[in-house]
Amino acid sequence: MGYTLTIVGAAGRMGKWFFEYFNIIKNKAYHSNINCSLIIDKILLYDIREINYLTNYKDENIVVINDVSKSIKTSDIILFCIPINDIISTIRNNITLFKPESIIIEISSIKTAIHNILLDISMDKNVVTLCIHPMFGPGASSDKRLKILFIPVRNHRKEFLFVKQLFQNFEILPIESALKHDHIMGVVLGLTHYMNIIFADVIASHQYKDLKFYAGNTFRIQCILSESILNDDIELLNSLFIENPFIKKELKNFHKKYLDYYQMINDKNDEKLAKQLKNIKSSIEEHHDLNSSYFKMYQFVNLLCKEDEYKNKK
Repeated sequence: MGYTLTIVGAAGRMGKWFFEYFNIIKNKAYHSNINCSLIIDKILLYDIREINYLTNYKDENIVVINDVSKSIKTSDIILFCIPINDIISTIRNNITLFKPESIIIEISSIKTAIHNILLDISMDKNVVTLCIHPMFGPGASSDKRLKILFIPVRNHRKEFLFVKQLFQNFEILPIESALKHDHIMGVVLGLTHYMNIIFADVIASHQYKDLKFYAGNTFRIQCILSESILNDDIELLNSLFIENPFIKKELKNFHKKYLDYYQMINDKNDEKLAKQLKNIKSSIEEHHDLNSSYFKMYQFVNLLCKEDEYKNKK
């Protein structure tokens, strides 16, 4: 007999992604009789918004529900795809309803606050809590080997095995603590999102179409990156900047360096600027092959050109 999975926040884009992923897994398990202790045979979908992507799904084991408490009470696995504060309030409001040995999964981008809640409930209730962070967005293909960060809550080995069973073809990367996770995310998500949003804000004041028409490859790639970031949910962007306890330190460092460069340019201090650029290049080259990065950029550009040629032929 299989497990019942509830996706809380199923109307959102990541909620939809996980529904489609687990539905594929469910169907594969049913048709191939694979030997797995975590076979999901029923998916419950909950959201305060309308779930409008089920037109093509004719399956009595896919059910839209309107009572999150009732679904928590009957589910073996509960996956939260909602903002952190909503996860915390939902868990606290339903603390007595979780089934013994049920699995609670959260996928938020900031871990410090929610990790403490998961630790509390795993100690007070006989449940398994999985603290994970998918390092991909809703546009990712589950056919690829995607990356998921794993932060242990109470029992590293047990929780890691559950994550490996649920996401068998993924690259699972453990991080020892929520604090370390948030520190890393302050750079790899917070800083990159911040810079690209500022970039988008600046160019939005120009004639954007004219800029893209006359610009070269670097500008084009930068625009694609900033536009894709702006496609993220506002709640996600807010949490990256407001909830992460390490983001202020990274942004403060960024602005200090920004002012240093601005001063060099304003003073026309070409010698100091050239020296600084050489130092950066030398530092990066200790860890990365710049020629390889340049080659990869043009591989990406060639793909864009082929896409443009295809569109022009249509």
